Amino acid sequence: MAEAKRQHDWHIASSVMALTAEINRDRKRRRKPFKPDDFNPYTVTRPVPVKATVEQVAHLLGAVFQPRENESPCPKSEPDPPMSNC
Repeated sequence: MAEAKRQHDWHIASSVMALTAEINRDRKRRRKPFKPDDFNPYTVTRPVPVKATVEQVAHLLGAVFQPRENESPCPKSEPDPPMSNC
């Protein structure tokens, strides 16, 4: 219960801090606006996933990537004809 109150208090305080920082922000020096999460120590930040190509992943795994040149990547399939229920 005490932990929930502490998180709630930090949520309110971080909102006030973000508002104060946003009011005084120099838009030429910092284009990104402040958010309450920037000031809240209870906010969990997740790492941003890195975009990688198949060749890069194969190199990291020590495998050799050889793309197929003759085959089409995904052949188009024809829809099934409608069936009558007579």
